Amino acid sequence: MGRKPAAGRAKGDGRGTGDLDIGARLRAVREKAGLSQRELARKAGVTNSTISLIEQEAHSPSLASLHRILSAVPIAMADFFALPTSQQNVMFFDRGDLAVVARGEADLRVLAAERRDKTLQLFIERYQPGAGTGEEPIAHDGETAAVVLTGTVEVTVGEETRVLRRGGGYQLIGRQPYTLRNIGRTVAVVACACTPPMF
Repeated sequence: MGRKPAAGRAKGDGRGTGDLDIGARLRAVREKAGLSQRELARKAGVTNSTISLIEQEAHSPSLASLHRILSAVPIAMADFFALPTSQQNVMFFDRGDLAVVARGEADLRVLAAERRDKTLQLFIERYQPGAGTGEEPIAHDGETAAVVLTGTVEVTVGEETRVLRRGGGYQLIGRQPYTLRNIGRTVAVVACACTPPMF
């Protein structure tokens, strides 16, 4: 579920203007906390190479993994993705304008990343065949609703697993940890909204 705000990258460097620069942000908060990559990895329960690859922008962590790493700093997800607050109440976005939360097999983008005071957050999620939200369930203190726009996904909430196709969806009220995976042969696209926002 999610995306990155513009951070002044030059055009033509292979990244969109909507990238959130997770690697640079992680390095900055880690160094501010006085932690080495090895110390942060140990506290977060991940490998040292995982932290290194994220900071080099060579690996996009799932939201659940990023939350675990940030909890070891500690820093809240909202503070990690802190952006200047826009004063616009009406915003339009082309596909390339969405802030990038994750790239790769699971591509997550979010609308209105610049409005920190919003009460609803909308993600456009694209999953390659076999890709998903990761092994660790996503848990959100609020409500989450999603609709499958294309493809076939498998959603597991607790002990229940459902296969959803185009037009199907789910709504989770309260903290209901879940995972999602594309079990089809084509890219699955999911529109997912949550309130309050994850960041």
